[in-house]
Amino acid sequence: MAFVLDQTKPNQKYFEAICGIPHPSTEEKAVSDYVCSVAEKLGLNYEQDKFWNDIVRKPASKGYEDAPVVMLEGHMDMVCVKTPESTHDFSHDPIEIYVDDKGDIRAKDTTLGADDGYGVAYMLAVMEEDFPHPPLELVFTVQEENGCNGVDALDAGKLKSRRMIGLDVMGETVEYTSCVSCFTSDLMKLTKTCETEPAKGAALMLTVSGVQPVHSGAMVHPEQFNAIKITARLLNALSENGAVYRLSTMAGGEAENYAPVETKTVILCDEPDTVKAILNGELEKIDRELQDGKQNLTLEIRDAAANEMLSDADTQAIVDLIYLMPSNTVAIRTAGEEMTATNNVGTVSLNGGAFELVMSDRAASRSFKNSVLGRVKRLAELCGFTLETSLRYDSWEYQPNSYMRRMTADLMKEVYGHEMMETACPGGLECCSLLPRMEGLDIVMFAPIGENCHTTDEYMNLKSFDRVYDFLKTLLGRLK
Repeated sequence: MAFVLDQTKPNQKYFEAICGIPHPSTEEKAVSDYVCSVAEKLGLNYEQDKFWNDIVRKPASKGYEDAPVVMLEGHMDMVCVKTPESTHDFSHDPIEIYVDDKGDIRAKDTTLGADDGYGVAYMLAVMEEDFPHPPLELVFTVQEENGCNGVDALDAGKLKSRRMIGLDVMGETVEYTSCVSCFTSDLMKLTKTCETEPAKGAALMLTVSGVQPVHSGAMVHPEQFNAIKITARLLNALSENGAVYRLSTMAGGEAENYAPVETKTVILCDEPDTVKAILNGELEKIDRELQDGKQNLTLEIRDAAANEMLSDADTQAIVDLIYLMPSNTVAIRTAGEEMTATNNVGTVSLNGGAFELVMSDRAASRSFKNSVLGRVKRLAELCGFTLETSLRYDSWEYQPNSYMRRMTADLMKEVYGHEMMETACPGGLECCSLLPRMEGLDIVMFAPIGENCHTTDEYMNLKSFDRVYDFLKTLLGRLK
């Protein structure tokens, strides 16, 4: 078998092994069994629960027997996204990795799964290698990407750790010290049963595509990087220019926590040429606004077939709802331009008169969170939609006297020659589930250089992947 990565380096060896094992959310049994097989081969104590979460325990090195137990934690599932032309089957096919000319590990036509394959690989490598360290609990969880279901089901009473290194972020020399997430709501679903009537006029299929994929927690422009929002802007331009049209069907997005890159919308109209001219004119304006060299925004308009259409009132209500909906960065702290609240318009569906819009929001504080939720609630009331909310992630608040942060910062300054950058993570993290059940848990998180997780442009820098693994081992050696 020809390997892509260096099999003499444990972190690289295990990352490539994980890529060879399909591991979508809810289908982690094979990779969970693999972790257990490695633990058994190394003679380590391990247990696997009925959800396929794994806990592996590695005894302390000589001289570290009295040191506090340290937990390493990461998740085994990955977000499964592929290019439109890809035939990849995430349930059966391995991730095909390669190293590009910049030294970055990438996947061919799919997400890479460095989120959180790097963390799983680090823990497996730590299990194998002999180096100074305190007693360790290595926690491998499942179903993080679809709501932290695995860690929620984990029996935290089996864990002795009160010090934790989380391995589920990205950014070398960056230490994550808190989590921008939800206090009252994370998942929001807006629905409406619309009036329909027989289709009349010319049916047009509008396909918006070519939007650069981004992680929904990333700080991006409030309007530009979301295919659903762009579609609503195009339709709103029709209304503003007096064009008469009705919605028939609409579909876009893959998940509430992934920024949508394509939508398909069928409309009915009496003057298709006028409609096309208005839509193309508005698209040109959006294109000029982007001007970042990353977007390849396209609008395809073609004839379609439709059996039904919505009333004028319901058509306008849907367009208004999406067009006015807060999107992506909602609040920002002016000092340092740190994002403090986001909302991702994730998926949209309209078929047979049944409409659904699903979103994910995140915030740094309760007041920001309530402000975002309040705006969505009021907008739903004004436009006549039903809103359902549910909490998926709680928050990890900044700990001013963290021993783990101080130790990490001291080592980072020693290794890299400059102060560590502390930041809050915009995503929901599994430590948020553990904190209420493990009183006094002291947490830090760090990672190699990588970007664009949850997209087909995801990458992880290979040299950074090695450096941060060495950093992790050195830090563990200092935690006596």
